[in-house]
Amino acid sequence: MSRFLFSSTTLLSCILLLACCNRNTATVVVPDKNPEQSIEILQKNLSDQQSVLPANSPKLELPLEKVISFWELQNRYDLAEKYLVQLTQCVDSYGNWERLCLAYAEQKKFDQAIAAMKHSVALIEAKNNSDNTAAVYIRYAKLLEKAGRSEEAAPLRAKAKALAPNIKNSTLRWH
Repeated sequence: MSRFLFSSTTLLSCILLLACCNRNTATVVVPDKNPEQSIEILQKNLSDQQSVLPANSPKLELPLEKVISFWELQNRYDLAEKYLVQLTQCVDSYGNWERLCLAYAEQKKFDQAIAAMKHSVALIEAKNNSDNTAAVYIRYAKLLEKAGRSEEAAPLRAKAKALAPNIKNSTLRWH
């Protein structure tokens, strides 16, 4: 049985390379050993796209995703935040708003996190998918609890239970 040991930069490079290959876009070459050079390349690619596309174009989603994922992997939510805000303006989805919410919550910006989560809830409620809505309610409840507002979380958990009686609160990830 052999073991493979990867440095965090090698693992990061692999993840970024896979992200580049999984979409129908030009491949971005990511250096293997230098995260600073990696983010420079990703940000340059984003900048190049921003220079030719209209502001808030949905086509900016992929280059934004790559930069955001880089910073999230580094647990640098403070640096991911700016790109997440832009991503929500390009693609107004509940998932993007939840990612922004998480970035705020990781920085203890709970008022902003709750505002982002409220927007996410509104978007998912409009889709009328009870399982997804229930999951969002539970993540919202967990956010409120983390923010010290547990009394506001109970009605959300009850709504989630009513929508999806078999959903397990403990299986839904929230930081």
